Amino acid sequence: MRIKVRPIIILFFILSLLLFSSCKYDIVKDDYSWNENHIIGMDDDFEKCWGLNDGEGKTAHVIILTGQSNCTGCSITSYLKDQISEDDFSRYENGFENVHINFNIDNHRTCSEGEFRKTNLECGSFIGEFGPEVGIADILHKTYPEEDFFIIKLSMSGYTLNYHWMREYDRGEIYNSTILFAKKSLDYIKSMNYIVSLEAVMFMQGESDTTEYKTDRYYKNLNNYVSFLREDLKDYTWDKGLFFIDAGISDSPYNLPSYKELNGIKRKFSEESELNRYFSTIENGLTTMNEPYDNPDLGHFDALSEIRLGELFAEELVRIYQTTL
Repeated sequence: MRIKVRPIIILFFILSLLLFSSCKYDIVKDDYSWNENHIIGMDDDFEKCWGLNDGEGKTAHVIILTGQSNCTGCSITSYLKDQISEDDFSRYENGFENVHINFNIDNHRTCSEGEFRKTNLECGSFIGEFGPEVGIADILHKTYPEEDFFIIKLSMSGYTLNYHWMREYDRGEIYNSTILFAKKSLDYIKSMNYIVSLEAVMFMQGESDTTEYKTDRYYKNLNNYVSFLREDLKDYTWDKGLFFIDAGISDSPYNLPSYKELNGIKRKFSEESELNRYFSTIENGLTTMNEPYDNPDLGHFDALSEIRLGELFAEELVRIYQTTL
């Protein structure tokens, strides 16, 4: 019996072969792929680390603090002073002897010049501004006054996970700079006779990824970012694994249209591993609407909220210690 094949079927078959063969060899990238216009030009010539005394074999509990401008710290010190007691302000201003910090902000615009110094109100974006490291240090000092903590802070204000921390789902400029800065700091701590224990990365980022297509990519970017951190820093990480503590972004008008979706991605990611943690800045009442009084900066947390941001990071770390040690 002969089978008759209609010409239209033959035509469809030929077109299908052409389609699949073209897909095999011609990868089409969308308009939002990384390109040379996204190059920052990160300066990876970090200063030689200094400032520590002999650790005498003690454990160095190390935290990497990274993210955008709410990590950098744009909250105003004078507003903080007006809203808290003299004793509390003095404690923040004088700093915490057992919580050291080496920081590099916005590609060396503000930095500690390689010095590990006590964490205080002078580690923010500019003179008179501070970041979440103050609240972190306060909680850790109160809870573990006999332990030595080290914050390695690298922040880049206004940049995206999609283009700058990552690059087409791979390691990007800010990521690579963070790793270099962290390793240089960690090697120095070790050289000063400490037992290095890298325990957590604290992440305050996402505001610049709230446009639709970047939000759509955020889960894969975040997943790869954290995987790379754990791979590239494994030689310094304590035996519990590298914890990733992620802060949700605010509901500022600047974070429209997708802050809810982006925070949902952060929360979902945190539920996929015991090593991943998340807290909501919105549910915890952090505000961006009040300061400066005459012209509020809606993109950055008010002074008390920036302190609270740091406390929330540290409280999550304390819970980790209490459940794992």
